[in-house]
Amino acid sequence: MSYVATCLTAEVDIALLANSELTETNQNEGFLKQHGLTRIAEDEQWILLSQDPQCKPVEPVLLSLFSDKKVIVVRNSHPLSGYMPLQNSAVDYVEQLLCECALNGGSDIHIEPYQSSYRVRTRSGGDLDTKDALPVSFAKQVIARIKVLADLDLTEQPIPQDGRLTVAHKATHQNFEFRLNCCSALGGEKLVLRCLKSSEHILPLADTGLLECQYQCFEQALSKTQGLIIVTGPTGSGKTSTLYSALQSINVQKLNVCTVEDPIEAPLAGCTQLMVNERKGLSFASLLRALLRQDPDVIMIGEIRDAETAKIALQAAQTGHLVLTTMHTNGSLETLARLKSLGVNPLDIASALTLIVSQRLLPAFDNNFQPHRQAIFEVLPWGQEASPLLNSRASGTDKANYLEHLKLPTFEQARAYYERHKVSIND
Repeated sequence: MSYVATCLTAEVDIALLANSELTETNQNEGFLKQHGLTRIAEDEQWILLSQDPQCKPVEPVLLSLFSDKKVIVVRNSHPLSGYMPLQNSAVDYVEQLLCECALNGGSDIHIEPYQSSYRVRTRSGGDLDTKDALPVSFAKQVIARIKVLADLDLTEQPIPQDGRLTVAHKATHQNFEFRLNCCSALGGEKLVLRCLKSSEHILPLADTGLLECQYQCFEQALSKTQGLIIVTGPTGSGKTSTLYSALQSINVQKLNVCTVEDPIEAPLAGCTQLMVNERKGLSFASLLRALLRQDPDVIMIGEIRDAETAKIALQAAQTGHLVLTTMHTNGSLETLARLKSLGVNPLDIASALTLIVSQRLLPAFDNNFQPHRQAIFEVLPWGQEASPLLNSRASGTDKANYLEHLKLPTFEQARAYYERHKVSIND
């Protein structure tokens, strides 16, 4: 073996993984573990290893005993995020990929055909980060393994399929559940998995990242017997998690709490949860109409997607029901514009609306360089003085002035607070 180099880097070129033939060898695995070394990639002439930054650098003379190939050792000041260690089988790879995503707070996993390989990306903090590149042959094994876990038909590749699967993390004895969607795309089949949180992982509303003044406004809206609360934000911003935290603060023993979701992301004790199934004619609108005959006090709608659902939700909020829902918009003004574009009368919006909560997730690292996501909120209580915001000419300045009058922060002010403190807002 000739020892090539030890380098400090923050990223590894993942194309190496797609263009190299991964070998399956267990030789000297004890040596690797002893020195905190992990295989990243390998071919007939060289081996690329990463080393835990907490371990001492390995002397070249010791590495020469490990293999007769050229060796590159990658060290970094914190754990690398641009690779997945080699696995001996698709079974091991799938287990590690899914468990790592769940443990690191990721919300989605994308496995997609990309040029001459398959790209693996995970969503964390709202952004997709590339984690790996797989040779096509190995990627097909990974896809087949995931579909087997989800009990899907391996022969129906051209037809979109949906399923759910559970993986067990051996080290922590935790079970993680995922929702799966498979869709045929140019170059192969694309899989997207959504990490579903269990009820044990739902944070109390006060711990979600709301500032104290924002939390008080949210609690006040939840204490009302009727009205519409909308949580808004882009994909992967944590809207559903916020709704679940809000529902946990409601007394389900004295109130009839019902939800309509697509899919049900976590079981909520004391709540009646219905799941949308368009193929069977169970849409958001049809399930909502059925729920309104179930004497509900609180209704949670997973998302307002169409005009019919929007109108039923606002009617329910005006007739003695507290309604919580989400919308895929970037802020409060965009939410109002979206409701009007769905044909909702502005007078009905002003009458039914109680609160708009806009949120983002910022990627961050704790003191141990472990990734996590920091939620940033903008909470806009609805009152008579907010009516001008329904005007199509309303601007961000008008919204900021209204929030300033209520002594509530805008997104920019909440983010500046977080950046200034560099810690979780509630710490």
